[in-house]
Order: sequence, then structure tokens, then C-alpha cells
Amino acid sequence: MTASPPATPQELRCLIVEDQVMFLQLLRSMLEAMPGLQVVATATRQADAIALCSGDDAPDLLILDLALPDGDGLAVAEALAATRPHAKVVVLSGQASSFVCPAALQPLIAGVVDKTSAFGQLTQVLERCLPHSTEPLTPRQEEIYGLIGQGLTNKEIARATELSVATVETHRKAIAQKLGVSGSELVRQASLRSRLHAVEG
Repeated sequence: MTASPPATPQELRCLIVEDQVMFLQLLRSMLEAMPGLQVVATATRQADAIALCSGDDAPDLLILDLALPDGDGLAVAEALAATRPHAKVVVLSGQASSFVCPAALQPLIAGVVDKTSAFGQLTQVLERCLPHSTEPLTPRQEEIYGLIGQGLTNKEIARATELSVATVETHRKAIAQKLGVSGSELVRQASLRSRLHAVEG
């Protein structure tokens, strides 16, 4: 269980509960880069997560793996519902299509994300939760962002996509503007997402 500095008043306070440590670290790196969201703690066990959801510092947003080593993740959501009934929960599951949400928790559930395609789906769900979400990337921008994450230069991306270098540069600037980052930070975030996709695969 780890904690972070307090969120600012404009940010949603997020707790990530996930028992796969590498996946947890990648999720945290991704979410910490999202405007309007502050990852204030992480947990790998049900007991630790329940403790974090039961106090005065309970999160506004819970990213929740259902299959935890010491119990069902839904118990964590129930603890959060008792403390902060207006919080939101995003469920992570390897069997998302068969997940049945208990009626009492339905008001909290913002989305159910299949862990085999976690990042793309999670981003879409969080954009609905965040008060000031950024404009989503277009399919072409998503493609170019993925190639940036693989370490390709603009010229290499142009060859891979059959676009001109100038067009790639235009897309790259648009991506940077939408994500609110540029230069080495854009490359770092793209690389993190590429690593996350590799873990999902």
C-alpha cells in the first residue's frame, strides 16, 4: 500500500487497487499524467484498500480489480459506498462481459473495463468522470501516438503511415495540445502506454 501527496481541490482523488504490481505501476504512471486526477494511494490487497476507503481521506475515484489475493474487490467498493456515496468506481476485470453489478453499488459504477484492453477503455471511462476532460485523440492521432511510443522518429512514422513528414508533425502538435504535454514528456507518456499495451497483450 502506498500513498501520495494530497490532491488539490480541483482534482479527483484516485485510489488504484490492483494485485499485479507491474500492471499497477503502469496504470499509476498513466493516470498521474491525466489532468484533473491525482493518484493519492495504491493497494494490492483487499484489507488495505478497505482501510483506505473507510477513513476521512476516502478517494473520489476508485480503480478496482475484482480478483484480489485476500478477497473480492466488491467489498472495497462497498466500504467506499458507506463512506463516500457519491464517489465513482471503475471496475477492472478479466471477465468484464460477465460482470453483474450488485444493485446497491450501481450508482457508484462509472464503468467496467476488460483488463485485456484496459488502457483504451479506461481512458474513455475516466474522460466521463473528470470534470475537465480533454478532447479525445482521433484514430489517426492514436495510431501516431502509438508509433511515438515505439520510439519512431517523425520520418519513420511518415513511412509507416504513408503520410508526409509535415502531416506527421501537424498530428504530433495536435496530440501534444490535446494531452497538454510536449517534447520528451510526450515521448515518455507514449512509451508508458506502449508498455502497458505490451503487458495487456
